[in-house]
Amino acid sequence: MSSNRLKEIQKAHHLLKEYDGSPVTAFAEIWAEECLGMKKADRGARGIDGTLPNGRTLQVKSKKAGAHSDSGTYIGLSKAPLESADDLLIVFVDYDTCEYIRHLGPVSMTKVKPLNRNRRYYISDILKIKAET
Repeated sequence: MSSNRLKEIQKAHHLLKEYDGSPVTAFAEIWAEECLGMKKADRGARGIDGTLPNGRTLQVKSKKAGAHSDSGTYIGLSKAPLESADDLLIVFVDYDTCEYIRHLGPVSMTKVKPLNRNRRYYISDILKIKAET
């Protein structure tokens, strides 16, 4: 491994160490910070990734853009975000380039909760909620 590659991975580690999960997950959270003004929660905060300027807490999920249709794409939500977060944001990312494609939300978690189908929350169902608001 070349010295430049070692330095690049060290820089990436330094930039991402305050985020939980993969670089794509970090990308989605950073997108929420920069584009929605989310204030990042402390690493490991139970059920939330940050707080929006309006004071509402936010759970951010990343999904691979274009992997499946919206009716075939779902997210899983554990008990912690369902109990702790006010809103849900899903950021679709090109996994090959780590680039933003689109987002869904923020959507009120109280409206998302009843959509559970075997612990799966389908994008097409969440889109219907968004259309109603």
